[in-house]
Amino acid sequence: MVIGLSASFASSQQRCDRRHGSRPGYEHRGRHHRSPYFVSENKVYFDGREIEGASASSFSILRDGYAKDTWNVYYCGAKIDGASSNSFKVLGFGYAKDTWNVYYDGGKIEGASSDSFNILSDWYAKDTWNVYFDGKKINGASPDSFKVLRDGYAKDRWNVYFDSIKIEGASPDNFNVLHDGYAKDTWNTYYFGRKID
Repeated sequence: MVIGLSASFASSQQRCDRRHGSRPGYEHRGRHHRSPYFVSENKVYFDGREIEGASASSFSILRDGYAKDTWNVYYCGAKIDGASSNSFKVLGFGYAKDTWNVYYDGGKIEGASSDSFNILSDWYAKDTWNVYFDGKKINGASPDSFKVLRDGYAKDRWNVYFDSIKIEGASPDNFNVLHDGYAKDTWNTYYFGRKID
């Protein structure tokens, strides 16, 4: 028996390609239609390579490049050392967690609190003590007041950010995102986080 499993896997494949690099000359044909994971009888494959030691009978394909079996968790076909299969959950935007740790693109986020970790949107996330973007802590951002706006913009009580970078001089009190990367406050207009007047 051969089992092919699919969902929306285009983004997970792109993430895996970015992290591990595509093989030269290899074309990803129709990748948006199928998962790079494949289970066949007693073997599990990722992108055409067998995952050594994976349990085909208990293998479960998750999202964002993650998968698990009874004993282990995998990201892009590679085992995540120390991850708990029993409590592992994919959160979205490449983030996942188990009882003890938080992960981004398969790597552990040092110091992140699994108990209080929440996904916001646009690759932003936070826990009780910190705010994260693309798996990295945003130094000085306030999780209590942090709010994702849209198009990469976000703000807290004191600052405005674009893709986690603080926009110097921008006023969070009256900052408004317009459209197509434009935003403004009382004094300035911004384009993709850069002041333009």
